[in-house]
Amino acid sequence: MMKAEVEVLTVANLRDFFVSQRIKGNSPRTLLNSMQGIKSFCSFLVKRKYLPSNPIDSLEKPKLSKKLPEFLDEEEARELMQTVLNMKVYYKSRWHRNVAIIALFLYTGIRRRELLNLKIKDVNLERGYIRVFAKNKERMVPLNDTVKEFIEDYLKVRPERKEIDNLFVSTNRKQSALKSRGLHILFKQLKQKVSFRKKLSAQILRHTFCTLMLRNGVNLRDIQLLAGHSDISTTAKFYLGCDDKQLKKAVEKHPLSI
Repeated sequence: MMKAEVEVLTVANLRDFFVSQRIKGNSPRTLLNSMQGIKSFCSFLVKRKYLPSNPIDSLEKPKLSKKLPEFLDEEEARELMQTVLNMKVYYKSRWHRNVAIIALFLYTGIRRRELLNLKIKDVNLERGYIRVFAKNKERMVPLNDTVKEFIEDYLKVRPERKEIDNLFVSTNRKQSALKSRGLHILFKQLKQKVSFRKKLSAQILRHTFCTLMLRNGVNLRDIQLLAGHSDISTTAKFYLGCDDKQLKKAVEKHPLSI
């Protein structure tokens, strides 16, 4: 490598290069990837004594925008619930199971694993709650009348499964509890029927629950407890940042507003 070629790798020259790339419209992620590639090359040159130090170390890294969680708005959530209610399936027990699953996700915000591991003994319809376990912690999640009714209807037709006490089980001849693949199939079927283009997953429905609760006046502390977040900062990080409507309503309540 010629000495003149190495001499252009200065902090000033590299800064000018990245500024020009940003002006051309390259995203912060693209710039960061370029910086990482150049940094590796410059590290090689430092080891070979072509450069005294790595010039990339003196440059400020571009800040990446935080990706906010996807969620369904209220209209989309209502459409999803109506879609699963209108689905035609071969097994009656499967219809009731599917309705209860989507209702639990939308009305309680429980995690995928929590739903799949839910046992019949963990459901107390009389008192109106379910007991879920996550990360070696137990919490009680209250149920509203709508969810209680859907679960009660499902339990009336739930297929008998020997030695399987999971609430949700397979509806065909397989003697097994519902698996992640079964949820994936359900979401795939629903995605083909809803009008919106957003993805469907247990995680997105969990974010939907938390966001809709926040937009309807539930405080962060209560959402933290319902969602099972260990720290309220996790709740705030996810849901305050994505709720533009809630923030706009908040500033409109400023006492000095005219």
